[in-house]
Amino acid sequence: MMRSAPIYMLMFLSALINLMTTVLAAPIKEDGDTLDKARAGPYNLSVQAGIAGAILIITGLILCFFGIRFFRVCMFLIGFYFFGNISYIGMANGGVTSETLLLVVSIVVGILGGLLLVCCSRLGVAILGALALYSLGLWILGWKSGGVITSSVGRGIFLAVLVILGLILGFIREHETVIVGSAILGAYAFVAGVDLYAHTGFIQQTDSFINSKSNLDNRVGNVSGEQIALLVTFIVLAIIGMAVQFRMWGRHQFRPARSNVVYTEKPSRFGGYFRRRH
Repeated sequence: MMRSAPIYMLMFLSALINLMTTVLAAPIKEDGDTLDKARAGPYNLSVQAGIAGAILIITGLILCFFGIRFFRVCMFLIGFYFFGNISYIGMANGGVTSETLLLVVSIVVGILGGLLLVCCSRLGVAILGALALYSLGLWILGWKSGGVITSSVGRGIFLAVLVILGLILGFIREHETVIVGSAILGAYAFVAGVDLYAHTGFIQQTDSFINSKSNLDNRVGNVSGEQIALLVTFIVLAIIGMAVQFRMWGRHQFRPARSNVVYTEKPSRFGGYFRRRH
């Protein structure tokens, strides 16, 4: 069942893409009542934001509480986040302004990246560590409007150092990285998904840290109460996720145990049996 979990996730995301393209393909008149009703209400949610928010909330909860238990799914989601985020940053800084194009390309690239890391899980754990500390860095920067570090160069160096540190920890402390990293990354994804529905400005401020073409006002000031609530929710959810995973699956081995068989003799050139000591 677990071996086919990434396939189920792929089918789920493909269904969301098909739903999005179907809705967007339907002709809508600018002066019609349908568009006016869609734009009314407290959330003013676009189709793209609704789909992205649902993906982030669902996958965020899976990562936060079941990262090490569903290891293959975790690796798929890490590849999905990492490669999708890289493609988004590249296109956004390259001048692409279409929300639909940004979303579709990021999802497609993310799916391919997720399948790649399922096959290369050691690299996936290192990338998980990098993404977790990257998310933690964005959380630290988010406590002040315009960023705790106001210089774009300084922010870049700060995030780069955290990413490198996360990569190193992922290679040398694999088990702990999966638990702590998945809890942090999952909590951040959940909070980001909630913000796409609540419109607190949390995502816009994060986007201003990584998107050089963002038009958000970066003047230093105080963040809103809603943003503070999401920042607190992130760290609380991350801590709960770590506690749950360490308590429930702290000794769970996500890789096959190595054989304890020791061969004491080399095989004869003409065949024969190995003598083994257990």
